[in-house]
Amino acid sequence: MTVDNSITDNANQPSGSEPTAINFSGEEKNKIEPTKEQIELRAFVKLLGELQSKGKITGQQFRENRELWIHQQPNDRDVLVWRLKQILNTETKPNAPRSQPFQKPRRM
Repeated sequence: MTVDNSITDNANQPSGSEPTAINFSGEEKNKIEPTKEQIELRAFVKLLGELQSKGKITGQQFRENRELWIHQQPNDRDVLVWRLKQILNTETKPNAPRSQPFQKPRRM
């Protein structure tokens, strides 16, 4: 008589995904691989995070661009990524005016 040493772990699975069978040695039998779109979205969100951490976009712009990417076609997504990479690679100009060296007031 053989014993199946695997269990199905449904507790940690996101809804809409298939259960993963795990044997007692900890190895996954049916590991769910992320889709190409999920991998691309993860990279896009990482780009947005980098832009936000460098102060080049706001939190609102982060959310707007993420939503825009989700609802766009792949070719339009490529254009959006290209545009954001251009922003990332440009030097930021300080918003504050440059300070002038101290000068004594002139007497008239």
